[in-house]
Amino acid sequence: MHYEGVPGGSLRFRLAALALAFGIAAGLGHGVAWAEGDSGTDSGAVRSSQTDIDTGATSESGGADHGAAASGQEGPDANEPGFKDSDTTDPSPQDPDTQDPGAVGGIESAEPDTDAAVTEPPSSAEPDTDAAVTEPPKATPAPPADQEIPETPAAEPDPVPTPSRVREDPPASAPAESVGEPVAAAPSAPAESTVRTVSRLTAEPPETVATTTTAPRALVTVTTPSAPQPLSPIAELLELPGRIVNAVLQFFGFTTSLDGNKSPFTLAPINDLIFAVFRGVELLLGFDRTPPAQQVVPTETYTGPPTGETPTVAQFLNASAAEYVLGGVPGGLVPFTVNGFQMASTNIFSGMSAKVWVTPQRQLIIAYQGTTGGTNLLFNPLIAISQILADMQVIFTNTTPWAFYDALDFARRVQTEAAKQGYGDDRIFVTGHSLGGWEAEYVAQQIGLDGIGFESPGINTVVAGNGAGSGFVNVETYGDVAAYMATDLPGLHPFMPEYVPGGGSKPHYGSIVMIGDPAAVNPMYHAATLWGKGLLGSLIFMIDFLGNFFEHHLPGLQAYNLDVSPDPGVVTWLGAETGPVNDGWGEYTIPELLAAASAAKVLVRA
Repeated sequence: MHYEGVPGGSLRFRLAALALAFGIAAGLGHGVAWAEGDSGTDSGAVRSSQTDIDTGATSESGGADHGAAASGQEGPDANEPGFKDSDTTDPSPQDPDTQDPGAVGGIESAEPDTDAAVTEPPSSAEPDTDAAVTEPPKATPAPPADQEIPETPAAEPDPVPTPSRVREDPPASAPAESVGEPVAAAPSAPAESTVRTVSRLTAEPPETVATTTTAPRALVTVTTPSAPQPLSPIAELLELPGRIVNAVLQFFGFTTSLDGNKSPFTLAPINDLIFAVFRGVELLLGFDRTPPAQQVVPTETYTGPPTGETPTVAQFLNASAAEYVLGGVPGGLVPFTVNGFQMASTNIFSGMSAKVWVTPQRQLIIAYQGTTGGTNLLFNPLIAISQILADMQVIFTNTTPWAFYDALDFARRVQTEAAKQGYGDDRIFVTGHSLGGWEAEYVAQQIGLDGIGFESPGINTVVAGNGAGSGFVNVETYGDVAAYMATDLPGLHPFMPEYVPGGGSKPHYGSIVMIGDPAAVNPMYHAATLWGKGLLGSLIFMIDFLGNFFEHHLPGLQAYNLDVSPDPGVVTWLGAETGPVNDGWGEYTIPELLAAASAAKVLVRA
């Protein structure tokens, strides 16, 4: 084959020719190749370049592969990892003359001579370095039969290479660059040109990494809660009547708040007198004695995490109490607003009413209203009828009242709106007192939200395990008949179904933390035995039932045992404070409360 030198040839073809010629000689181990630095060019490089142009490769990655073949890459001596990675796609058989495993090594280990490129064969004399490229080689030995020629992923060679096509034609360089052919930057630094070519071939992975890291950043943005927005001026105006009425009620001592005015009036002496008489009657009837067949409630040992990111017991209790206070706001909490209005729901026909509050730790508390709604009766008296009917339905039937379904629907709407503001379900909690605690208990059972229910009875929807190990807790007071309207706390049989440790037909959902005086349950045991034994026996039971309800049920009494300052509070003077004060429990999170109750042996097995 005859190679003609082309004076003034393209620098790009010169460098490619030098690299490929040196690589062929180094890889085959014998044979001689001549090239004139001034004007010579290698047909292999020309063929690769022409193939790049003729095949019309349009993608950058495809162009990179063709360029790699033209430069003679993928050699055993290559030190750059980019050389290996760029030639791993779509390999095709090539002519042995177009590829050499030592091509890259030749580029890395030698500087091309502008006068001549000479490769010293191992078994022949060194040719004259001044020989012109127009002189054909005297002998080109064939490679040994046992020598394996590696295949190359470079572009297929032009089946009819014509040296006469190679000429100094400036427009010919543009198409080659458009398909990704590596281009030398300067005659004096061909090695640098090769390195820059590798950089172009390995630039794709960093772009891919940058793309994959955008998803976690977006996820963090979505789940980061936004700052709570204030009420709009219209919403503030609508809240004003309730706040004015509440200020009047505070003056007369029916409601309280830590930052409100202290009332000069109190009904506490009258309350104390009434309950002193009531307890005296129970003593006369012998209800204070320990029942001979009192059943032992099994306790459990808490083994979960010692702490967790939840609202505190005080925040839960004050949010529950605020649902009894017209215009009341839980201490330290602010409304969760949507379009400038607090997210809330009230259905006077089902009896469900609830509001959503935000803690300083950016947690949401859905607080459900208890029976009668407290001072809300002044503005919405009819809802009390629906709430009492809901209570009776749970107690005397095995069905679920409409109010529970309303509570669940509202919680799901809160989840949807909260997600728009960056709140995940792990930041949404439920709470309530009495009927409100019932509803919170049901919602926790259905969709898995954590929270605390205060003085809530058992529910008719029974699930496996009854919420053991869940993040929902029932706080119940010894002697409060509402807590014992269940089958997993003994004391009201035969008025309620038979007691079953940890279960039954009306169990609580979640663990139970008992507070107050354990002896306060004794009168309830004795009175329950009179139920159904004539008109007088049933009447005595009902009077004792109601007396113990008001003595132990209201939120102010749980605040006393849990070491919580009521903020707000409603008729905090009503009832009797019994049992010990559990110091510091008000500042506990849910896991801390469970751990403390377990240590005090008052954590009842769910």
